[in-house]
Amino acid sequence: MTIAAIFDFDGTLFTGHTWRAIAQHHRTERVNRHWLYLYLGIHLPLWFLHKRGFISEARARQIWARHMGWTLRGLSEEQGNRVFDWIADQYAMPRLRPDIFALLQQHQSQAHRIVLLSGTFEPLVATIARRLHADVALGMRLELRNHRYTGHALPPIPQEEGKLDRLRLYLAEEGRDIDLGASFSYADSITDLPVLTAVGNPVAVYPNPALADWSTQQGWPIVGEVNRE
Repeated sequence: MTIAAIFDFDGTLFTGHTWRAIAQHHRTERVNRHWLYLYLGIHLPLWFLHKRGFISEARARQIWARHMGWTLRGLSEEQGNRVFDWIADQYAMPRLRPDIFALLQQHQSQAHRIVLLSGTFEPLVATIARRLHADVALGMRLELRNHRYTGHALPPIPQEEGKLDRLRLYLAEEGRDIDLGASFSYADSITDLPVLTAVGNPVAVYPNPALADWSTQQGWPIVGEVNRE
């Protein structure tokens, strides 16, 4: 059986947030700005509602992620690939956490299967995976029609339990040889708990306070300081 090392993306392998990268790209390159501003205008208030206690963080993340594909609506696959390359090279890689990348390389040296599992676009995760020489890229799959992005996400939406569902889909189709009980998972948010508890070796990375508290109670390793943003 194969041991996997499963790494979350935003906040774990990298600092920053994918939506900020998309916004930076679209503004800088003057691409799809109308869809970007529509998306942000409708969805940024969700975080205000969450901070005020009107909706849960999980609900805010679900809606936020489900509609993020709006920012790519109408772009061809080729145009999308240019977006993903720009984000990878101009935003993500400069924000790579050296200590977490060192852990990834340590797993590679032990011939563990490196799985990037994120709530962001799967083609973007694949772009990052190529740069990190990771084996598997899992994320939010996007609908294409006539080789153009429609703006719709395909289920499962990889947030909370949906993230574990995306992993299970991979395990059922291609990763049947993976031993989850011997595998590792690295993540920064309490919303990643379903994936963290699915493996035998969960690790909290620069965790938010809720995950830090949970990890301390469970005796899980914690890498990096608590993120209180």
